[in-house]
Amino acid sequence: MSEKQVMIKILEKMPDDITFDDIVETLNLIYKLKSRIDTFDRNQALTTEQLKKEIQEW
Repeated sequence: MSEKQVMIKILEKMPDDITFDDIVETLNLIYKLKSRIDTFDRNQALTTEQLKKEIQEW
């Protein structure tokens, strides 16, 4: 399944009255989580402190 298809499925599951800002925020969060999982899979994971700092910036 392509990334576009994944995003479409996510959008389809969102309520009809969701705001554009909430859509963007949700998709951005999913992108960041996927990026972190990919990094972890490549054994390039962040330390706990680095991750806490980055989460605070979100």
